[in-house]
Amino acid sequence: MLFLYGVKNKVLKIIPLQIKKVQCQNCHTSNIQINFIGRYVHIFGIPLFSIGKTGLAHCTYCKQQLSKIQFTPPLRKEYQAFENDVKIPIWFNIGVIIITFLVVIPWLLALSL
Repeated sequence: MLFLYGVKNKVLKIIPLQIKKVQCQNCHTSNIQINFIGRYVHIFGIPLFSIGKTGLAHCTYCKQQLSKIQFTPPLRKEYQAFENDVKIPIWFNIGVIIITFLVVIPWLLALSL
């Protein structure tokens, strides 16, 4: 099914944590992964602009998932340590760049005439 517009999520980076101080709240193992997820608005499947990034913690043993709001203080500290390293790709904003070129270049050419 073809969706004309909407919001898509893309996993930007997965960071496994094997630190004893960060444990799963459910099974109490140290098999936690932090997933950084980027979100963007698309039209006809072409990314228009980015609407930010978020985080998700995932236990690889019991499959429990925690949203960023549910992070424990040690998990939040680990998340914040890696948050600045994960960047939103430029192609998340490719639609705005294309529209800018389609509008600005003809406008500049019209001014030069």
